[in-house]
Amino acid sequence: MAVQPTPLQPLPRSRPARSRPPRAARRGLDTLPVWLRRVRVEVLLWAFHEGRVVDATALTAVLGAKHDRHDEPFTRWSRHTVRELLWVDVGRWCEQRGGEAPASTAVTLWTLLDHLDATDAFAPGSDRLALLREPLIDSGGVDPRTARPRTRSVARTTRA
Repeated sequence: MAVQPTPLQPLPRSRPARSRPPRAARRGLDTLPVWLRRVRVEVLLWAFHEGRVVDATALTAVLGAKHDRHDEPFTRWSRHTVRELLWVDVGRWCEQRGGEAPASTAVTLWTLLDHLDATDAFAPGSDRLALLREPLIDSGGVDPRTARPRTRSVARTTRA
C-alpha cells in the first residue's frame, strides 16, 4: 500500500537536495552596498550605450575592492590606487569570496575610469585620466588605441 503524502509531508526525493546560493551571492553583489550597486548599473548601462568593453563580474570585483580600501574616499583615484587594485586588491576581494580575479579586470577598469571621467565623478585630488590609465597600459595589457586587451602577434620566421 503506497503512502499518500499529506500537505505537511514533503514528497520523497530520489537524491538529496543541493542548496545553491542565489545568483547575486555568487557574483558578490550581496556584499556591495546599495549605492554601489546603483553605480554598477550606471556603469554597465553607460558602457553598453557607448559600445565599451565591460565585464559585469570584473566590474563588481573592482567596485567591491575599491570600496574595501579605507585609506581614501571612493571617488578619489590615483595611478597608485589603480595599480594596487589591478594587482592586489581585486584578486584578494575575489579570493575572499571563493573566486579568481577575472581576466578582463584591466579593460573593465579602463571603462570604469572613462565613465567616471565622462560623468565628472572624480573627487578633487584625483589624478588625471591619462595618469590613471598608465598602469593599465604598461602592466595591465590594455591597448591605449582601442581600450581592448593587446593581442600579441607572433613574428613568423622562415628558414631556407
